[in-house]
Amino acid sequence: MACSIVRMIVVYLFVSASGFAFAQNTTPPASEPCLAIKASADPNVDDRIEKLNARATEIKKLRSGLSDGPEKTALDKDLRSVQEQLLDLVFERECVRSDLTIQVFRNANDPPTKWVEVTTYFATNRKASGKSAPEDFFGPEREPHDQVGNPRNQFGKTLVSIPTARKLGEMPLPSLWKLELSPNPSKHFIFKQVVPLDTAAAIAEMSKVIGQSSKKSLLVFVHGYNVSFADAALRTAQLAHDLSFPGTAVFYSWPSVATTKGYWHDEETVQLSEKAFDDFLDKIAGLGASDVFLIAHSMGNRLVTTVLKDRAANGKNIPNLKELLLAAPDINAEIFKDKILPGLAAIDVHRTIYASSSDVALRASKVVHDYRRVGETTDGVLTFSGFETIDASAVAPIIRAFGHSYVVDSTKVLGDIADTLNLRFNADQRSLPKAGAPPSTWWVLK
Repeated sequence: MACSIVRMIVVYLFVSASGFAFAQNTTPPASEPCLAIKASADPNVDDRIEKLNARATEIKKLRSGLSDGPEKTALDKDLRSVQEQLLDLVFERECVRSDLTIQVFRNANDPPTKWVEVTTYFATNRKASGKSAPEDFFGPEREPHDQVGNPRNQFGKTLVSIPTARKLGEMPLPSLWKLELSPNPSKHFIFKQVVPLDTAAAIAEMSKVIGQSSKKSLLVFVHGYNVSFADAALRTAQLAHDLSFPGTAVFYSWPSVATTKGYWHDEETVQLSEKAFDDFLDKIAGLGASDVFLIAHSMGNRLVTTVLKDRAANGKNIPNLKELLLAAPDINAEIFKDKILPGLAAIDVHRTIYASSSDVALRASKVVHDYRRVGETTDGVLTFSGFETIDASAVAPIIRAFGHSYVVDSTKVLGDIADTLNLRFNADQRSLPKAGAPPSTWWVLK
């Protein structure tokens, strides 16, 4: 029930916003109910959320060993009360964001603007192509290390235009089948700009943006196989926008060749990118973010989990890492269990895996490697100690990438991620149905 209410609020925020004017800049608009809430809301709403989450965790521990009876009933009532307060605060926090402005029609004849521009930051070990068009700015070649063996990452920021008249999870692009020869910002996503930045300048700018935001959060996205730099920029902007993420988003783009036949090339390249990604994590560790959420997709999970494991072994953690979310992980399940999982155990972070039987790409990967993948559930859901596995098979549409991109295509998955990041709810608190039997239990999205 709590989970469905949160999703109703998220949907309402986006639907109601379509009736008001959107500015063509990076400032997200507020819905009309915020006019009343913003004036009276507590500016310390994030502190209240933290305290309520701590109280919810405490109550759950107290009730875990109790059998049915008056004491457990009383604790259940307290937990419900805490969760109801958290639900109210989700909406309240949306209204007190410092990067949010109230915008309504001046009169009935004022047409709404039809798109919003989203800025995200990036780092990449791709080699610049020398071309100026944003979609061609970085190619599939890897930037070589310097003369002493240090990796070279290019930092910067991107600007993406997103149409407001669309459903969550959709990413409309111009289609020749529809005779759309040029992009229309009111209908299509448009990759508008790439701005390279010196490393020191990029870190300084991101630190400043994070420091000035009401919620000093950082969303880090790492893409997978068959993804160009442009694809990564579009997806990161969409993810941050659709999650209504109250912070700063940055993506790391390793040099995937961005073709379906380039699977083996990408496997080699992702391994060769480990040192560069480790260097990237060193840089963002000093940004001053109070909450860091790391989302990896597909083959990008190999890069993320391998580097995190090695960093943990060397005592290099990411300050305030709060969530490690592995979406459709294309990792050999046995390697993950035997070689990666033990190293990740040393990292104090909430861990989630999204898996699906509708993921044709991972089923194909299993055929290629003759080993099961962590993110596919055709032969049953795999569970791993320390991770909450979410079976998204029922809500994973085969819209793009043969069902492999459901983490950004599915409104249900997006809603569940929003509950995880914004409320810090675990799977039980999100009221997801539980399946399996201890110790191999998982949760189901419907």
